[in-house]
Amino acid sequence: MPDVDANADSERMKRLLRRFEIPLLQFATRITGDRERARDVVQETFVKFQNNGAFQNPEPATWLFTVCRNGALNVCRKERRMQYLDEELIEAREAGQQPMPFERLEEQEATRFLLKIVATLPPRQQEVLQLKFQNDLSYQQIAEITNRTANNVGVLIHTALKTLRRKYANAAKDFVPFTPTRTTNEA
Repeated sequence: MPDVDANADSERMKRLLRRFEIPLLQFATRITGDRERARDVVQETFVKFQNNGAFQNPEPATWLFTVCRNGALNVCRKERRMQYLDEELIEAREAGQQPMPFERLEEQEATRFLLKIVATLPPRQQEVLQLKFQNDLSYQQIAEITNRTANNVGVLIHTALKTLRRKYANAAKDFVPFTPTRTTNEA
């Protein structure tokens, strides 16, 4: 007869993989600069989770992100480098909601522009922004993951957003929005 606890653990592990595998992979890729190394880090993270009896933890996000971060930083230390890379933030839209070609181009340019500005921030600010806005973690969770206080996380996020707003405003004034007009032939 199959062990009921083993089946429950197996189901929970599958749910955790579905929920956290991609966010952890994105997070580790940003730190290591290499998707394959990041996959190894994420795999090690889940193995450690399973082996260390972390199933007792009702909210595993903090534990998983902390272990993943530490694993990714260890990989970087071994290679003596740490990079924060731009990610593709433009997601495919559902059919029927496809923007016009000029709208898609404007969106891509704006995204690239914003990512370039984000890349000018110090790595600590980049990291907390990613954890907050890409992974929707609380200040307390981010604090535990990054070994900071929740207040320090708040300051880092506030400072980063203030810097982004200022830099965006300074550079965005040079943009001229494209608004197509109908010609008499199209009417």
